Amino acid sequence: MSDIEYEVKRFKKTLTTEEFFDRFYNFDLVQGYCKECPRYDTNYSCSPVDINIREFILGFDYIDLFVTQLLFEPKYYEKDYTPDELKDFLSKSFFKEKQKVVDKVLDSEKTYTKAQSLTGPCNHCVENCKQVYDECIHPEIRRYSLASLGFDSKKILKDLFDIDLLLINGVLPKYLNNITSILYKK
Repeated sequence: MSDIEYEVKRFKKTLTTEEFFDRFYNFDLVQGYCKECPRYDTNYSCSPVDINIREFILGFDYIDLFVTQLLFEPKYYEKDYTPDELKDFLSKSFFKEKQKVVDKVLDSEKTYTKAQSLTGPCNHCVENCKQVYDECIHPEIRRYSLASLGFDSKKILKDLFDIDLLLINGVLPKYLNNITSILYKK
């Protein structure tokens, strides 16, 4: 697949962790989606996690939420892709843009006295690390995802950014979104 053309929009919102937790925590709903994922209960950064989520989130003062939105032209989203072609397309567009934000957010952790990015799922060792190791072997670099902690990305996108969540489901939608965030103390 040659160079892919797409437009990138970036958005940011800052909330207190208390407001964020109260507005967007919906563990039972989100865990229902997580249980459908093939990585469920296989990775220490994926669901179910072994932490007190409320204490973890409220251990920080603020959360910055960064949304990266990729908008595609009809020639891309009206096309039929094989699974391998779609995977290649996403790798050269969505995952490339997501990694740019993840790298910046991880680097910004150093600027706070206490910070933790939510960029998961973790990919630092084997995918099924829960079956291989008795505990996480890299807790210092493990990063959770919003979903693994029970936060509703669909509601975050709609309520904070007025964006509807579109799912891939084997077909490329008109646009894709990624939410990357960082918890921190000032």
